[in-house]
Amino acid sequence: MSILFEPVQIGPYQLPNRIIMAPLSRYRASLDGVPPSYAVDYYSQRASAGLIIAEGTVVNDWGSGMKAPGIFRDDQIAVWKNVTNAVHTKGGKIFLQFWHGGRVAHTSLMPEGRDVAGPSAIPMSSGKLMTPNGMQPATPPRAFSLEEIAELRSDYAQAASNAKTAGFDGIEIQAANGYLVDQFLQDASNQRQDDYGGSAEKRVRFLLEVLEDAIAIWGADRVGVRISPTGAFNDVGNSDTLETFSTVIDKLNGLGLAYLHLIHEMPGTPATPEQVAINDALCKRWNGILLSNGGFDADSGAKHIAAGKASAIVYGRTFIANPDLVERFRTGSKFNDVDEKSIYGGDEHGYSDYPFLNAEVSS
Repeated sequence: MSILFEPVQIGPYQLPNRIIMAPLSRYRASLDGVPPSYAVDYYSQRASAGLIIAEGTVVNDWGSGMKAPGIFRDDQIAVWKNVTNAVHTKGGKIFLQFWHGGRVAHTSLMPEGRDVAGPSAIPMSSGKLMTPNGMQPATPPRAFSLEEIAELRSDYAQAASNAKTAGFDGIEIQAANGYLVDQFLQDASNQRQDDYGGSAEKRVRFLLEVLEDAIAIWGADRVGVRISPTGAFNDVGNSDTLETFSTVIDKLNGLGLAYLHLIHEMPGTPATPEQVAINDALCKRWNGILLSNGGFDADSGAKHIAAGKASAIVYGRTFIANPDLVERFRTGSKFNDVDEKSIYGGDEHGYSDYPFLNAEVSS
């Protein structure tokens, strides 16, 4: 497993190891999107990761996601600045993931004057969302107007500027798991007949516009993208997955991005042989730093890197319960068990109170 502990260059940063913390939604922000003060402890405790990718963070007040943090208000930026300062004090690096729910939303989560919309007026057929009135099916969307798409692009650009003010080391665009950008990429959710729909080249346009603005603010080598080509979460899918995401990767290859973050499988849903073949083909097509995510432990992650299939491995659930995951991998120590009931929502319990191997390290 020694390869996990070798340094890796991502953008301008030489990371001390190849163990990356996934952007883990924990839904502990206030209803107006302000991260909790104890997020400082949560993230700084995990600063030994080669890189932390902070949880999906909404770019405007109509991004949906009950109790998800935001990056569009001064009070949100202030808490994030405390987080980045604490991570940097412990020698860590941290990117922020930008997120918007698109059609994965409910009217009760929309501010006054807004309703639920997506690339097309295609509702989700399954799944429920956390709302103030409990778990509810997503509200059927209407299609975004061109003016709203331009507004979304502007909101992403402002979020990029705000993340820089907050002291992050870079940003990641969430283009996976059936959320807004992924909804544009997938033809199951995007059946527009304008410049943002139809061919794969048109469906990737919104992502490329968001990246153009982010790169102007950050430089390409501090911007990453996350995709889930074979994922069906939130009712997305594609008539030709390989063709669509080959187009996506070909467009991204020329941008000089910090990395591509590819999800191979979701927790509890092992990839099929066909999905493995598609993801392997797409990985070979990418010519930069590749982060692989999905179902890896220390041994399989190390083998994946050694086989030349990734530059680093992204770990999620194991980082929830093990703030010192890097040291536990290094020493072969036992893991803390995840408290399933406290993954989403709540307070410090099951968030910033998991024990370290060495109690002194956590201080």
